[in-house]
Amino acid sequence: MKSPTNLVTVMHAAARIGVLLACAATLGACASIPQRAWRNGEAMSQSRAFQSVLGGNMSMESHRALQTSLDPLRLNYREVAYPAFGHWW
Repeated sequence: MKSPTNLVTVMHAAARIGVLLACAATLGACASIPQRAWRNGEAMSQSRAFQSVLGGNMSMESHRALQTSLDPLRLNYREVAYPAFGHWW
């Protein structure tokens, strides 16, 4: 009779350990922040539009400037002018 009780106890302990490991892995993923996210936050806090809104300017113009300055596709993006039709031959 002792064998099934010990087996159930071992199974419960293994399940608890599994849940704890899953929770630890989830928290570890939340704690690591990529460098790109840090740089985006730094760039946002240094923008004039952000400082203006933070200082109390609630105009639509300042909010529009803030929205356009936070575009992640445009952040540190430099447009390169390519010729419309290059040398094909």
